[in-house]
Amino acid sequence: MFNARSEPGGTHLEVRARRDALVIFGGFTALLILFINIEAFEYVVRFSDGHESWELDEILTAMMVLPFAMAIFSIRRLREAHLELDWRITAEERAHAMAMHDPLTGLANRRNLTQALEKAIARADVSPLTLLLIDLNRFKAINDLHGHQAGDELLIESAKRLQAHVGSNAIVSRLGGDEFVVLLKDVANSETILPRIEEISASFDEPFTLNSGSVSMGASIGATTVDTSHISAGTVLSQADAAMYKAKLRRSNCFHFFEAGMEMAAIRRAEIESALRKAIDEGRIEPHYQPLICLKDNRLIGYEVLARWRLEDGSLRMPDDFIAIAEETGLIGDMFYGLVERAAADVRNWSPELTFAMNVSPVQFSDEWLVERILQILTKAGIAPGRLEIEITENALVTDVAMARTLIEEFKKQGIRVALDDFGTGYSSLRHLSELDFDKLKIDRSFIHNVAHNESSQTIVRTITSMAHNLGLQVVVEGVETIENALSVMGYGCDIGQGFLYGKPMAKAKPYPEAAATDEASDDDDEDGGGRLAHSA
Repeated sequence: MFNARSEPGGTHLEVRARRDALVIFGGFTALLILFINIEAFEYVVRFSDGHESWELDEILTAMMVLPFAMAIFSIRRLREAHLELDWRITAEERAHAMAMHDPLTGLANRRNLTQALEKAIARADVSPLTLLLIDLNRFKAINDLHGHQAGDELLIESAKRLQAHVGSNAIVSRLGGDEFVVLLKDVANSETILPRIEEISASFDEPFTLNSGSVSMGASIGATTVDTSHISAGTVLSQADAAMYKAKLRRSNCFHFFEAGMEMAAIRRAEIESALRKAIDEGRIEPHYQPLICLKDNRLIGYEVLARWRLEDGSLRMPDDFIAIAEETGLIGDMFYGLVERAAADVRNWSPELTFAMNVSPVQFSDEWLVERILQILTKAGIAPGRLEIEITENALVTDVAMARTLIEEFKKQGIRVALDDFGTGYSSLRHLSELDFDKLKIDRSFIHNVAHNESSQTIVRTITSMAHNLGLQVVVEGVETIENALSVMGYGCDIGQGFLYGKPMAKAKPYPEAAATDEASDDDDEDGGGRLAHSA
């Protein structure tokens, strides 16, 4: 790149101009001395008198004026040269700034961050540093729902919040997408760094006001502290990235510090993501079916559809290993529709009174075609919408109540029933339960495991059941594994049971009680507590 300031004496153009001026002045001085010594003007006068017809005196007079005109011309050209030089300097500085900064937010980019990080690492022995990698939660969903302009607004506002909370002796960078990095160089000890990270994390709790409305997002933060110069910038970023994904798995706005061994977890996650994409394309994410039993008459009323990953060696991988990754990478939609298609093809061969239930991930709330695509699949398979039940986890209500309400209303308009799943494990309030038009409420299996002997569990199950019935909702209990469990929940008035007592998840739906007696699923299959499509670990 052109460098207008590469020489200590000034610019290239200035040096050349000075050199030319010296040459001209030197030549002029030498000629002047020569002409004085030989009295050159006398020769000119005698020559002019001898050649009067040539009008040499007029020509010489005109030549005396010419230097003034040339001087004016040179000054104008010199001024233009200076303007050109200033423009080149400005353009170079602008190009340098563009090469080192993110054009949307104005923050340092990856290249800029890497250089700053390498300098900070070189001094880490005497001045430790902490690196934070920040990933915006739900950014993709908001971007898809409200549009890219809203997404850009959200990135700009996030950058402003970070700059307002990190302090003056820190560098805020945008790596790309919805990932930001904060380099804290004035770290003394954990007592000073923890409050700062907590403040940065809390800054994302407040809603963001955009032109399209107010949205809530949150952030997951991975942190790593460096106190040695014997480490590369890439390794530090990888550590922060691994810690960030650990925080993201907790499915809440939080932060996590890097710990030894996380690098391998990050590598394994990347391997799973790659294999998962291939498995979805090859149709190796299979539906398995767990019976739903009417507790009043011990009658099979349907099945819940659970996701299983059939590996190339024929074994099964449980959802805890891949559902969270599918949600983070945006693969959950393709996986869900593939499962609906395969389940609908199986349901077509069932008795008409049997239903099937499927869980929708909160990530799918932003899919404006979700209801329509489900209806298309059901219509193509010849399945009435009333035979499908959509389950929404309680935590999804906290993620975005407005989106959940809209989605529930759309499902209900089409005759699809909706259940609130895992009730009692999330943070939704009774107000949400009363405001949203659910058909069923599912009590989490954690309350059923020892319900026959645990008075607290008994009180919770009895209270939830009574409250649900008063709201006109049916109650489903998960985790019924023993006859003792079944008798207890029946005594509390629960309506539907699900658990190992009635059958494990099966590759093919079987009539009950045959399902409880023989399972096609492997002994390693867990039940509904962790095997649902949209459940994370």
